[in-house]
Amino acid sequence: MEEKDSFIIQMRNSGKFPIASLKVFDSIRKLDVSDYILSHHQSTVELYQEYLNSIYDLDSKKQYPFLKTVKLMEAIDNQALEKEDSFLICIYEQMDKESAIDYVLKRANPILDKKTFIEGHKVLLQGTKSEDLSNKDYRDDNTAYVGYLDQGKLVINYFPISYTEIDEAIDQMLEFYNSDRLDDLLFLKSQVIHGIIASLQMFSDGNTRYARILQNIKLAELTNKTMEQSLQSPALFGTRSYFPFQYDYRKLIWDLAKEPNNDHWDNWFKFNLNRAEDTMYFMDTKLEEFKKVKM
Repeated sequence: MEEKDSFIIQMRNSGKFPIASLKVFDSIRKLDVSDYILSHHQSTVELYQEYLNSIYDLDSKKQYPFLKTVKLMEAIDNQALEKEDSFLICIYEQMDKESAIDYVLKRANPILDKKTFIEGHKVLLQGTKSEDLSNKDYRDDNTAYVGYLDQGKLVINYFPISYTEIDEAIDQMLEFYNSDRLDDLLFLKSQVIHGIIASLQMFSDGNTRYARILQNIKLAELTNKTMEQSLQSPALFGTRSYFPFQYDYRKLIWDLAKEPNNDHWDNWFKFNLNRAEDTMYFMDTKLEEFKKVKM
C-alpha cells in the first residue's frame, strides 16, 4: 500500500471523521417531509406542468430536436460541472457514442436492475479523465475521501461508505428506486435518489454526475406515471443551474452523508426544488426563442 493510502486509512480509522453508512436508508424509511417542502413541491409541479405544456405546443418538427438538444447539453454540462473539458466531451458525444443517459434510458424501462446501474456508470466515465476506472464495478478499497486541499493542507469532510457495504447499498438504493414509495412526490423521490448516490460515493469517480443522471431519468419516468404524460425523453435537466451554487451543493451532500436526518433532507429538497425552478425559467426563455426559428 502506498504511503498516501496508508495515511488515508489511518485517518479513516481514527474516529475523528464522519463515515457515510447504510443509515441513510433508515432515514428514508423514517422520512417526514415538512409542510413547507410539500407546499414548495406542489408549486414546482405546477410550474413543471406549464413548462411541459409549452413543449407540447411545439409542432412535431420542433419537439424532437428540442428534447434532443436539451439532453445533449445536459451530457456536456454534467461533465463540465466536475471539471471535465466541455469541448472534448462535446466532440465525444458527436462520435456516435452512447451517452450514460441514453444507456440507462434504454435499459431501465420500467425496472432499473443492478447490471444496468453498474454498467451505466462505466459508460459515464468513458471519454473522461477517469476513463481508466471504467472497468471497475465500484470502489474496492477504503482509500477514498471527500475533501480538498487548503494551502497544501488536506481537509477531510467525511469518508465514503465502506467498500464492504457498497453491494448492499446498491441493492437498497435499487429497491427504493424501483418501489412506488414517494412516487406521488416525483421531484422529491428523484432528489432522494440523487442524494443517496452523491453522499455514499460508491464509485471511485463520477458519483455526483451519475446521481444527477438518475435523478433526471426517474423524474421523466414519474412524469409519465403520475402526470399522465407521454415523454419519450426527459424534458428537464438541471445541471446548468448548479454552477453558481457549487459549494452549497457540495455542503448539502456532506450534511446528508454525515447525518441523514429530516432537517438535512428538507434542506436538500429546498435547494434542488429551487434549482429545478431556475432551470424551468431558463428553458422557458429558450422555448420562446426556439418557437421563432423557421424549419
